[in-house]
Amino acid sequence: MAGQSSLTVSSELHVEPRAPSRALIRAQVAVPVRADPIALSGRATSAQALVVIATSCLRQIALNQAGVREASGEAVHQMRVGLRRLRAVLSLFKSVLGRGEFDAMKRELVWLTEQLTAARECDVLIESQRRFEDVTRSGLATEPELSDELARLRREAFDAASRAVQSERFERLIVSAAAGLMSRSDQSGMGARGVQEFARRVLKHRRRSVLRRLARFEKLTEDERHELRIRVKKLRYGTEFFATLFPDAKRRRKRFSRSLEALQDVLGRLNDIATQRRFARGRLDQDTPAATHGRRSAFALGALTGFEQAELGSLLAAVPKLRTRLARAPRFWR
Repeated sequence: MAGQSSLTVSSELHVEPRAPSRALIRAQVAVPVRADPIALSGRATSAQALVVIATSCLRQIALNQAGVREASGEAVHQMRVGLRRLRAVLSLFKSVLGRGEFDAMKRELVWLTEQLTAARECDVLIESQRRFEDVTRSGLATEPELSDELARLRREAFDAASRAVQSERFERLIVSAAAGLMSRSDQSGMGARGVQEFARRVLKHRRRSVLRRLARFEKLTEDERHELRIRVKKLRYGTEFFATLFPDAKRRRKRFSRSLEALQDVLGRLNDIATQRRFARGRLDQDTPAATHGRRSAFALGALTGFEQAELGSLLAAVPKLRTRLARAPRFWR
């Protein structure tokens, strides 16, 4: 379900031994790989642009495999970015795709995202713990029992992520996605449209959708806010994907992008706080109140959660201002 914590690590993934000849894409050095800049020609069709952008996203996913295997938190983050970008591409270009096209790939992208989520959430919680100590100069939330518990959860989460990216299922995802993109040559229908006009229509529609939801932000449920955050990300990715199509609007595009980035940061912090709150509730339900370990962990979690919740009011107050900022930001594609 959208917005729900995934700190429970699944152990159902079956991994078979992998022969060297079956290794697909393996980075020589296990360093995080960021997204490549996207350069589109205004003469390209929408279908051609889809292939260029999606292939770049797939490359980012594949080349972070080595880092994820070696439990690099930044590599996990970059692979998740690649997954989000690729899923955004399939959403932004849905009018170009045929009915049901890439549905199997979409399901596999969701599966891989779920395998990485717990690892990323553990790192967010540990970073929150460090921030608490830096800001308050207090060890209240760094109780050794809680730190040990988070470290154990992180190891389990990264082990699960490592198994996922070493599995045949991961390899099939990369190979089938690459093959599907390379063989996609149908330029008829919506895919034959020029990408510049296509980009204008997509960005206009996505901006309107985000602003409409921001207008009733106070009434949104936690899951609806999570969905809004995803929509903001897709609009931001679309802005990046189509940037080179509007070279004369660089300053206006940067202003538009900064307004999206500020909004995404606030919605991301709100999501982190909600995730931490769910994690704390889950841990308190598991611990025995009479146990010393349970009391210490509960006290530390309470201090940490309270520290994060203190930021909630200012974050919520910032959203209407950020909506106004986005509404006033120039539509660089016009």
